[in-house]
Amino acid sequence: MVEIIPAIIAPTRDDLEDKMASLERLVPLVQIDVLDGSLAKVRTWPYQSPTKSDDFFEGIINEDEGFPFWQSLEFEAHLMVRNPELFVDHWILAGASRIIVQIEGVTDFKKCLKAVDGRVPFGVALALDTPVEALKEIASDVTIIQSMGWNISNLGLHGRPFDPKTVERVRELRRTYPEHILSVDGGVNLKNAPDLLSAGAQRLVVGSALWQNGSLRENLAEFKKL
Repeated sequence: MVEIIPAIIAPTRDDLEDKMASLERLVPLVQIDVLDGSLAKVRTWPYQSPTKSDDFFEGIINEDEGFPFWQSLEFEAHLMVRNPELFVDHWILAGASRIIVQIEGVTDFKKCLKAVDGRVPFGVALALDTPVEALKEIASDVTIIQSMGWNISNLGLHGRPFDPKTVERVRELRRTYPEHILSVDGGVNLKNAPDLLSAGAQRLVVGSALWQNGSLRENLAEFKKL
């Protein structure tokens, strides 16, 4: 079964809410890209400031506020940060139904596992220039592997061109880890999606291609035909 998962990279809470509002009732799940400027130069809500915490997000963690659209739209958090074990608990408390950590930011994988503590499904993402061998010691502890469609230097930059080498990377991951759920994120569009699915991907995380030409509903319908 193929999942089409919209990717949201939101510099502000207003932007996050606008995108989630446009997707409400169209999809059951979105992926929120989380960046604090440590692993990539991009910052997203709620980490726009390097020194000041976001009051609304703190309210969510403390259960004084609800995550935007929590009643109608699930989300998974893709933590593109250094030391993601420091962020995991907050995003689970915020309501994330799945946690995916960017492997290049991990310094202590066991701490990540301990932070997740089996509360939600757990996965890892790896950039195209990171060897598949980086997964060897940790693959048995995750259920999801997310292959990025570009190199580490392009993390967090929606709209970057897709690297065709990603298709072979997906084939390699499918051969090596046949039991894992395999996602692709980064530059996915209607042109390359069939090749990615043929190579073994089960989840397509789609960003700018969904909002292309201001035709979200129509673009999503075309992806769902796959």
